[in-house]
Amino acid sequence: MNLPAKRQLVLLASIALLSGLSTTAQAAKAMPPTFSFANKPKEVLSEYPLGSISKQDAFSHHGGPLRKLSLPNGNKGWLYSVGEEAGVAEIYILQFSGKDVVIDVMHRSLQHENGHTALQYQFLREIKPQYDMRGPGPGE
Repeated sequence: MNLPAKRQLVLLASIALLSGLSTTAQAAKAMPPTFSFANKPKEVLSEYPLGSISKQDAFSHHGGPLRKLSLPNGNKGWLYSVGEEAGVAEIYILQFSGKDVVIDVMHRSLQHENGHTALQYQFLREIKPQYDMRGPGPGE
């Protein structure tokens, strides 16, 4: 084996090792539920780890957004839409802080014309469990 071939082999082995380490680190991080018709919006909003998912992690996990938005509060947002194939369109918007971290997830059911946010679910649950959102949840 000549020197350039050895360098290529070392380079390929390094890439494979770093790729494996990256995948392991990603798996160790608590990732949010996916946006899909199968996942109930209330569960997605209740379980989304706010303040710990970066833009890069969100892109890796959810894929590219349908649209990128400038929200009224000046923050950036990414819009995802699911359920069109079942005739029940549901919209999720990731809201990013100035440091490019997900700080809220907004949900709107176009069928039921209601909207909720992850902050609503998680904040009320943190104050007192009995304050957990009652009544119709997202998509109900």
